[in-house]
Amino acid sequence: MTDTAEIIQFPDRRDDGQSPGPERTGRSIQVEDGYTRTANALVEAFARSPLTSREARVIRVIERMTYGWNKSEDWIAASVFSEMTGLSEGKCSETLNGLLRKRVLIRSGGGQSPVRINKAIEEWDFSAQKARVTPKRKATPTWGKIPQNGVTKSPQNGETPKDSKDIPPLPSVEGEGVSAETNLNSDPVGSKPETAPQKPKTQPNRLDLSNLPAEVSAEAVQGFIEHRKALKKPLTQRALNLNVNEALRAAKSIPGLTPDQALDEAVLAGWQGVKADWLARRLGSQQQRPGSGMNQAERLHAANQQAIREAVARRQNRPDDVGDLLDAEGGHW
Repeated sequence: MTDTAEIIQFPDRRDDGQSPGPERTGRSIQVEDGYTRTANALVEAFARSPLTSREARVIRVIERMTYGWNKSEDWIAASVFSEMTGLSEGKCSETLNGLLRKRVLIRSGGGQSPVRINKAIEEWDFSAQKARVTPKRKATPTWGKIPQNGVTKSPQNGETPKDSKDIPPLPSVEGEGVSAETNLNSDPVGSKPETAPQKPKTQPNRLDLSNLPAEVSAEAVQGFIEHRKALKKPLTQRALNLNVNEALRAAKSIPGLTPDQALDEAVLAGWQGVKADWLARRLGSQQQRPGSGMNQAERLHAANQQAIREAVARRQNRPDDVGDLLDAEGGHW
């Protein structure tokens, strides 16, 4: 009887653990395809540490490129970090520097020196890291929404907001409210109250100046009309006729006064209308007090002018007497 030997085929394996085995379709990931040896205490320390998502991805790259190749440290290019993490090179460099400040990673020299994971876990320092606060979400009501199973959840009263739109409001004790027929025939949402149509603005009637009395000029009447417009009291045709008649009456009762002067005097006085009695008192007071309505300088000037007029009148009556106009030296007074 001859001896036979059974040959057992083992999968290929290298000491660095990086050589993948033969490709087999439909086969899940296996250790034989390559693995990284990391101490359990280090893995558990990473699990307990408040690492951000970027920091965890950068650490996994360093773990893969060092322990995966049976090395304690290695120089890793920024492009490798970016390719393996999916982050930009700037974000990878920023995250790497943050881990160096927290003493999770160690680099002996400058930026071109190799980097390694600090196995002295007690030296890791996360005190400067700000605590992340998750914002609270407001609870959204589930009633009135239709889930995928087609069942509608209703509030306690058994009605959804959509159904409550079709229900008319109940009348109050005094009988107020809208009836069901009125509510069903009207638009419950967005209805606007009806507004009364605006009346067109009436244009002011033009005043007729064709029938003015012969004693009254159109210029004087037009000046009085503009005066009333400036006072925001426009005249009607009847009011114009009344003021013109009052100006005629004032001209008859006050000697030396014309109707045009009566209208002009009312404008100067700032009156809204012409009154014969007002004009008589106004003109009479001005004749009695020539200096009324003047300041001190104007009253002095008016008094001087009156004295000169009286002296001239006396000289005309007595040509030989010049004492009122000439002083002792022959100068003008």
